[in-house]
Amino acid sequence: MFEMLFTTAPIFILMALGYSAVRTRLVSDESIAGMAKIVLYFTLPALIFSTLAKMDSAEVFVPEYLLAFSLASLLSLAIGILFTVWALKKDTLQASLKGAGMACSNSGFFGFPVMLLVFDDPPTAAFAMTLMGENAIILPTVFALLSYFSSKDQGLSLAQTLLDTSKRLAKNPLVLAVICGMFFSQFHLTLPDVADRVLLMLSGASATLALMVLGGSLVGTSMKGNVADISAITFGKLIIHPACMALFMWLIPGIDQHLKVGAVVLASVPMMSIYPIIGSQYGYRSFCASALLVTTIACFLTLPVLLTFIGQL
Repeated sequence: MFEMLFTTAPIFILMALGYSAVRTRLVSDESIAGMAKIVLYFTLPALIFSTLAKMDSAEVFVPEYLLAFSLASLLSLAIGILFTVWALKKDTLQASLKGAGMACSNSGFFGFPVMLLVFDDPPTAAFAMTLMGENAIILPTVFALLSYFSSKDQGLSLAQTLLDTSKRLAKNPLVLAVICGMFFSQFHLTLPDVADRVLLMLSGASATLALMVLGGSLVGTSMKGNVADISAITFGKLIIHPACMALFMWLIPGIDQHLKVGAVVLASVPMMSIYPIIGSQYGYRSFCASALLVTTIACFLTLPVLLTFIGQL
């Protein structure tokens, strides 16, 4: 346990450095936003593309993994919605928002850096399939539910929501990097040496910069909101989602052990960093930001425990 705690410590130290840089005004909020765009549009796509392009095509696309991931995340979403409606007595809009917090991981800025720092041979294909499942299945489902339950106030149709989601998906640089990497892998294409070296240099900065950006983005977030609601989301994201992921990964045959472990790790990190932004569209930005902060802090304890347990399998 303590060995794994020390192994994951650099992850949270880098986040703390990012937090401290913004907190002490060494780095401005605007700079953090700019750094986030650099990670989103350059370093992380470079890492994803260069890694996938050099893999065997059979390792890049694993339909069994995509099925297991989607079922696990949808089950987590459903559990979150039903628990919020029946146990917490909230309306369906709040339930959908809380369910989203339990089912959508921060794979790019947290999950993948964790895998890079923890595993000697990171299961990159698991990350690629997770990105595809999140952007093609889970997030569109979440946005459709939120739009449907808020349609009386927002005036958006389900069809318009799905269209907007498709447009965002087509512009997502991480998804584009996955698609391009899979294309190069499938047809055994290679880049010129100069381009390959540029990608290598960009890739090297990905994990460090992503974690510091994530830490800096937490500045100004306070713990406001119903303790029971926030605790439920935190428990759902860090416990229920990984448990559902493990269940389906081991139930569905044909998935490599390395990919199973990667899927559970990706499910065990906090919710997506845009969670407060999504919540702000429905008047719950403060609550969603609080849930994100609490979940991130709690992950410092739950992640080493999970990795210790996985290491004993």
